[in-house]
Amino acid sequence: MTKSKRMHWKIMFKMTRVSAAVLAVLGGISASSVLAQQQQLERVEVTGSSVRRIDAESALPVMVLKREDIERSGATSTVDLLRRVTSVQGATGEASSVGGATFGFSGVSVHNIGETRTLVLLNGHRLSLFGGQTLTGFAAGFDLNAIPVSAIERVEVLTDGASALYGADAIAGVVNFITKRDLSKGDLSVGISKPDGGAEEKRFSISKGFGNVAADGYNLMLAYAHDERTQLLSSARSYGKTGLIQFEHAGKRYQFKQFSQSPIPANATNDAGLLFSPYLKANGSCPEKTFRITDAGGDYCGYDFVGDLEIYPERKRDSAFASFTKRLGEHELFADLLWSKTEQTSRIAPVPGNITIAAGSALHDKYLKPWGVTGDSTAAYRLFDMGKRTNNDTAKFFDLSLGVRGAFAGWDYNAGFTHSKSDVAGVTSGYPGAMAVGRLRASGLLDPFVGPGKQSAEAMKAIAGTNYVGYWDGGVSKLTTAELRGSRELLQLPAGPMLLGVGVNLSKEDFASKPSLFAQGLLSDPVAGTIATKPEDRDQRFGDASAKGPYSAGRKLRGGFAELVIPVVKGFELGTAIRYDRFSDFGGTTTFKESFRWTPTSNLLIRGSLGSGYHAPTVSQINSPLQAYGVTSDKYDCSDPNAPQLAAMAKSLGVLCHPGSKQYDQLAGGNPELKPEKSRQATLGVRFEPTKSVTLGADLWWVGITDAFGQLPEQLVFGNPQAYASSWGKQTDVGTGKTYLAFKADNRNLGKAYHSGIDLDFATRMKLAFGDWNSQFTATYMIREDQQQLKDGPYNSAIGDYSKALGVVTFRVTGRWTNTLKAGPWTHTLGINFKSGFKDQEKTVEVLDASGKVTGKETIRLDVGYYATADWQTGYELNKSFVFTGGVLNLFDKNPPLSISTSGANRGQPFGYDPRYYDPRGRTVYLNGTYKF
Repeated sequence: MTKSKRMHWKIMFKMTRVSAAVLAVLGGISASSVLAQQQQLERVEVTGSSVRRIDAESALPVMVLKREDIERSGATSTVDLLRRVTSVQGATGEASSVGGATFGFSGVSVHNIGETRTLVLLNGHRLSLFGGQTLTGFAAGFDLNAIPVSAIERVEVLTDGASALYGADAIAGVVNFITKRDLSKGDLSVGISKPDGGAEEKRFSISKGFGNVAADGYNLMLAYAHDERTQLLSSARSYGKTGLIQFEHAGKRYQFKQFSQSPIPANATNDAGLLFSPYLKANGSCPEKTFRITDAGGDYCGYDFVGDLEIYPERKRDSAFASFTKRLGEHELFADLLWSKTEQTSRIAPVPGNITIAAGSALHDKYLKPWGVTGDSTAAYRLFDMGKRTNNDTAKFFDLSLGVRGAFAGWDYNAGFTHSKSDVAGVTSGYPGAMAVGRLRASGLLDPFVGPGKQSAEAMKAIAGTNYVGYWDGGVSKLTTAELRGSRELLQLPAGPMLLGVGVNLSKEDFASKPSLFAQGLLSDPVAGTIATKPEDRDQRFGDASAKGPYSAGRKLRGGFAELVIPVVKGFELGTAIRYDRFSDFGGTTTFKESFRWTPTSNLLIRGSLGSGYHAPTVSQINSPLQAYGVTSDKYDCSDPNAPQLAAMAKSLGVLCHPGSKQYDQLAGGNPELKPEKSRQATLGVRFEPTKSVTLGADLWWVGITDAFGQLPEQLVFGNPQAYASSWGKQTDVGTGKTYLAFKADNRNLGKAYHSGIDLDFATRMKLAFGDWNSQFTATYMIREDQQQLKDGPYNSAIGDYSKALGVVTFRVTGRWTNTLKAGPWTHTLGINFKSGFKDQEKTVEVLDASGKVTGKETIRLDVGYYATADWQTGYELNKSFVFTGGVLNLFDKNPPLSISTSGANRGQPFGYDPRYYDPRGRTVYLNGTYKF
């Protein structure tokens, strides 16, 4: 991959006249060198500009991944592909669905500035946001799973934001997927990928084109792709199979325990409100799949839920793409249609929850009274015999683009209509109603103090009868747009033509949240679907309360822009653009972009830009009602003497603290007072070509954001409860009737944020005696990342440091070095991927002596080392029809580095490494075969 400013070639121009220039530019030859060789080139569109022009390099930095780059990367999806782009980091990945309500969403974030601030385009037009977006703004981006990698001709990543052409909300940058088109040949591909122990993939794709626009006046291209992947169990990975980890740090031996306080058999509270395990009391040790926990909350058994996870979910995808182009003189009619369906299944440990054990009951007298418990008790129990909690998520995507383009009265124009829709539905199983479990306990059938499989046959049948299997939640997002763009030469100046680009657009955005009646808390019998006639009969999920209401909202947008490219003197030009957008719910805003491009010599380019941006909150962030929003990612203990404010906050609200160390319920909702984010962006870059076979480039970038919206991180609020009094609420457990302290993750304008860094690239090529060698290196170095969590509050950074305030890590350096040797029919590629290290989340751990005995506790921070992997691929072209490719990803089977972090934004439940940043599949062998016809 190389840096280039070239954007998509329009089909209406003859590709044969410009293909040599394109290949030369992408291979490392300067724009001026190309112009010297090509007397006359057709005009093209440039990323971040509405003006068609000849020059390949312009004022804004764009990275282009060509089709051969995609094939040589070994990536089997757009998610995997963009992971290899060094300027991309911090996006949600597939592992986040393991224990997280993501519906399988995978996004893209340029420079870790945010996937909601990174604009994704398909063939230059905007797409609807994900239908599974949440009321906090999470997943309010485009789901990469919707675009099949087999249909992509190239990907262009603009690492400067707020394009006047596409909209002012592209603060972090733009990712534009360009699909194959105007092809008359056919392509049939099959492939398999096989990691060790799971996550095996099988894939198939076929495409065929008919007609040629230049020769026949039309082209029709059809494509279909299908792939399947099996699950990967946490037990298949030594570093991720258990929540009990022993390790060395700074010359000492430690252990850390990641657990749930709800095991099987159950823990229970004593008269002092502390947890204890009747099983541990009776047997002197904890049962299978648990380990002993002694803390301020009691002496009990913690459940090792990590071993039950499937850390890479099972997935199946289908997609179809059709493109039709018809030439009518100087004009072209075009139509593109994309449909995709992704089905993902993720499984986690059986559901935990609380059950009331009344004093004097048979269970109380049998299991609790012998250990001195005289009053009512709460059992922390895991309903193991119901089986794992399973989410079956389906995300359907549809995109239709219709239009006409051509030349008229001296203008190059493009008029289009687009409509896209993301429809997401989640089906669950393994979740009973809390009241239903309470009725089982009251009937005497359910015994929470016996082990797995020890219930009576009648009880097992009754447990199965309370299992809710069906639709749980989902949503639909739509975007409809009509737009007209045009460009022309305005007038001839001594240094060249002044170019003008203009455009207008009308858009309508809609979103509907569609929770089931069970998710709304409206059923008295979830399995039977019986609607409750009285509020007190409304059941909710056992251990995971939810009473979220449906809502729908939308907005309309009108926009217009104008752009000028002005050649001042030979080799130096200025660009200026202004855009006006008017939102139906936020009013009007004006943004701008200024840029320059200077070529003092034929092999040196200096460029820069300054612009502004405007990002309105999603309709969900504004309009959704306050409702239950899952649980905190980390566990907290009100009994901890080091955290007395937590108990004081619960007392001030007249609610209870959970006993022991436990995740707390979360609340979230829309905020009508939320203000849009505003930004400033700037870049300064240089490209130098000392020879025709060597290219070097560097782009310094800076982004400043005011009124950044988000939620206060839970660690920040739990660490100082009194300082964030407005971030607390309460939630009633319908199973026990007790009301507990809850964390309110509401939408806020948090303050300012500043990001800066340098994107570097180097490319060289040479002819050797045994073949042609190409070497490409790209890297991103993060200079600054300062973000406020309160207006006028202190700044926090996550560069090389797990930030308690931000809940994420930003890697100081990411890099990729790719070397390709082509010798006859053989093509060999070696890729090296690199991430720098970071300081892990601060954790209190147990100190071990030489015999493994716990001698005390310490608070430490691990140093998570740098991470480098190697990918190898060999391709063989048997003839013009058959191509075979084999390779190995993570050639040396490098395990992710040890991390004992347990919380953070979109982390999911895997433990022992951070699944947001490292791929657990390990060494993966793959084989692809392609037949061209």
